[in-house]
Amino acid sequence: MTQDIQLTRRGAIQGVAVAGVALFTGAGPSGASAVAVPLGADRAGFLRPGEMRTLEAVVDRVVPGVPEDTVPGAVAAGCHEAIDALLGAFTVSPPRIYAGGPFSDRGGSPTNDFERFLPLDRYEAKAWRLRIEGSRGRRALERNGRVKGYQRTYREGLAALESSVPGGFSELPGPARDVVLEQSDDPRVQAMLDLAVPHTIEFLYGAPEYGGNRDLVGWRTTDFEGDTQPRGYTREEVVDPESSGPLDAVGDLVGHDVEAAVAMGSTELLHGVLARSGGSFSAVREEVGRLAAPVPEVVTQLGLMRSMADALVRDARAGKPVAGPGQGEGR
Repeated sequence: MTQDIQLTRRGAIQGVAVAGVALFTGAGPSGASAVAVPLGADRAGFLRPGEMRTLEAVVDRVVPGVPEDTVPGAVAAGCHEAIDALLGAFTVSPPRIYAGGPFSDRGGSPTNDFERFLPLDRYEAKAWRLRIEGSRGRRALERNGRVKGYQRTYREGLAALESSVPGGFSELPGPARDVVLEQSDDPRVQAMLDLAVPHTIEFLYGAPEYGGNRDLVGWRTTDFEGDTQPRGYTREEVVDPESSGPLDAVGDLVGHDVEAAVAMGSTELLHGVLARSGGSFSAVREEVGRLAAPVPEVVTQLGLMRSMADALVRDARAGKPVAGPGQGEGR
């Protein structure tokens, strides 16, 4: 895969990240009695070493870094470790779910409140345990059906992916891994990618306290200055803001030519796409494809307009009088 394609993929992911980052921003009172949870080698986790190698090989293809791209990617940002920390969120107290607030120390605050994760209430703890750990046969949690959970989805998908290639998926060079991921029809692999792709994006462009965006590489490579409160913005920054154009291209990521649809939309459109998809990567692709699909009525109207324009051009070339606006037949 060429460098141009990789850069297009990064541009596409920047667009999706506009809404995805909202899932991983700090919130809550600064006076919470929670404690910071360590990251890096001492982080709480769930996956085994072999599974981590496979996950690292996967996130590397979601956002490749140097040397395939000109800037660091998902691996340099620690996205695979952040995903593992999410899977092991309930092995520590408070769980690594909601970072504190209101400020980090990046915008003038003397302390970083984001580092102090917040305790969950009973409802939140139950909901997040169900999402991460699944129902695991507990009837009280299966009133609406069984829930597999992130942990099992990742474990089964990574195992299936690694064993799908002689010698192991994680041992393949990057372009070969691209081919395997694109051609795999294993439902376990697809279910895992439905989580791994949006999780990688969220952790790459979210607040670094969640474990990704290490050294702020996600923000630096997209010209995003990050959280600026309580310092705020100058008048010049408000009146004449710089924009990196995060909605420029999403085609390479989702497999559809959607530049026109996105160009006429907004971040609200993107939020709607993500909300309707439920955070599933394959559902995002379907939703974006639906938006990009030509509307039959519009196609018909465009065809008539092209026919009329062609007729006018032919008449003009033949020296025939060309009717202007309001000068058609019968007038």
